[in-house]
Order: sequence, then structure tokens, then C-alpha cells
Amino acid sequence: MGKPLRAGLIGCGGIAGAHMRAYRQLGGVEVAAAAEIIPDRLQSFGDDWGIENLYLSYEVMLEREKLDIVSVCTPPFAHCAPTIAAAEAGVRGIFCEKPMAMNLAEADRMLEACERAGTLLQIDHIYRFERNFRQAKAMVEAGAIGDLLVVSGKCVGPPRSPENYAGQYRLNGGGWMMAQGTHLFDLFRFYAGDPLWCLANVERWRPDVDIEDAATGLFGLQSGVKAFFEVSGNRADRTFAFMAELEGVKGRLHISDGVDRLHFYQWTAGDTPDDWRPVETVEEDPIAIVLQDFLSAVMDDREPESNGREGRAALEMIMAVFESQRQGVACINFPLTIGKNPLALMNEEGTLSTLGKDPFR
Repeated sequence: MGKPLRAGLIGCGGIAGAHMRAYRQLGGVEVAAAAEIIPDRLQSFGDDWGIENLYLSYEVMLEREKLDIVSVCTPPFAHCAPTIAAAEAGVRGIFCEKPMAMNLAEADRMLEACERAGTLLQIDHIYRFERNFRQAKAMVEAGAIGDLLVVSGKCVGPPRSPENYAGQYRLNGGGWMMAQGTHLFDLFRFYAGDPLWCLANVERWRPDVDIEDAATGLFGLQSGVKAFFEVSGNRADRTFAFMAELEGVKGRLHISDGVDRLHFYQWTAGDTPDDWRPVETVEEDPIAIVLQDFLSAVMDDREPESNGREGRAALEMIMAVFESQRQGVACINFPLTIGKNPLALMNEEGTLSTLGKDPFR
């Protein structure tokens, strides 16, 4: 066995713990250092995981430590600068949390920096590695439901509070669209290819937030498949659900995250829409799987599956949704030419209307 890869973490919030668990599970990695701007959080993280080299500045960490790989575990507003700095410091690979960036201009700068430095970039689009969603793709490719016609996806969660970073545009770049819509759109491309156009409606329900509360719409894909979506924070009970359906000429697959969550029926077998049959899958840790792909890519000097180009493509679909609303629920063609986040432009222009009533009060 060769020398372990030296890793550093930028950001020590909740998701950093998931990265650490996966690194420890996989082996072959020495997490040598961590950086975080909040001193108490940094020290607590170091104590919990036995990391001695702790930094309040990721720039200092990158300068002092000889790192092979870096995990960027910061909120979306702090993905671009650390990624560029890590690439310029000469690391071999960067594993960056989703969404890739706040807008397409940032994503392009990240890609350019990594390409200049010869640094591999992977975005944590974990659902394409989750067992149920991956098995569904294998079943489609094996012809279980015939030619694919329609994909649809739904992500619903609790309303986002402006007191939380996820409820503020300046930190997150949007609401549930940025947090989970990025996963959904990555899956659309995973199953059915690149988009041609988008038609979407974006709503804000509360006047005290500068992010969207809900978005619904349709993508036309180059493959001829249509992709419908709903992403919203409408769960007053504060629960979360993420699901997708794949419809073909011979049947349908329904997938959601969790145990025993892949079901299908085949019209050719005489099934009806009530005859959903479970499909057994092997339980695995998806973040360990995506990190294994990342580590293998670094060792083999190849592009990881969920690479920076894939991450940018999912972000472009989010930006198209926002731009469709900005232009009056217009049909938006790909590729997009707008570098800024259209949600930011709607906030500046005052064009993202509010229903004027918080449905949760």
C-alpha cells in the first residue's frame, strides 16, 4: 500500500463530520489539518477527530501544509475562493460541497483555476451515488421500463428562516433550489442527458426573506425526455422528502432516499399503478462511495464521475429556473449567457413578487 494522501478540510460545520467519517471508513487518507473561521467550532472539531493542525485561515493552512487533497465544507458563498486557492496551492484534488457556486461566473473561475493547475475537482452530488437512484439507472439501461419518456422529481422541506444561513441569499445563493434542487437536476442529467430549454415559475411566500420559497417547472432535454420538478419549503411539520419517478413505454420506477425505497411496475406484465413492487438494493454509505470515486480519480489521474463540469451543469439548470421567472415565466434556452445569479437580479430589481402572506403563521 502506498503512502496515504494528506487531506485538509476547509470549514468544520456539520457536513465536515460526514466527510471525516467517510475518510476514516475508506482509509488511505490522513486528514492532517482543518481550517475554520469560528475558533470554538474549530477546536471542538479538532478535539472530536484528533486533528492537531488547526487554522483560522485556510490560506495559512494551504501555505504551511503539504496537502494532496482538500475538502471544501463551507456554505455556498465560500466555495469559489477556497477552491481557487487550493488549486493554486498545488493540491491534486478538491472535493467541494454542493451547490458548486453562487452563480455561473464563480463556477467558471473555479473550473479555470483547476484546469490551469491540473487539479481534479469533484462536486458532492451524492444522490447519483445513492443505491436506490443508481439501481434505477441500471434498470432503465437494462430495458426494465422500455424507452424513457419522462423523469420527474420532487424535493420538499421545511420553510427556510432568515435567521439561518440557508435562508439568506448572501450566504446560500437561494433556498431549497440551491440546497436540494442541485441534486435533483444532477439526477435529471444522470438519467436522461443535457437540457435544451426550461420553463419555470418561482415564488416567494414571505416578505422577510430574499430567497425563493418554491419553484416548479419543466425541462426539455436533448434526448427528447421531458423533466418535471417541484422544489419547495412547504412542510410546516418540518419534515423532508426527496423523490423521483422515471416513466418509460413499458413501466415506471419510483425512487426516494432511504431503505426499501425503489419500486416499479411494468405495464407489459399486467401491473396497474397500484401494483408497485419493491426492488432490493444493498445498503451503502453514499458519501463514502462518492469519496471513493474521488480518491480513485486522484490516484489514477482521471476525471471523477461527479466532476466540476457536471456540477456547473446542475447549477446552470438552477440559474435557468430563476431566469425563466425573471423574464416573466419565459422559455429559456441553453446554454445560458448570464454570469450573475438571476435571483440576485430579481432582488435588486424588486421583481420577485411576494404572496404577501406567510402560510406558516
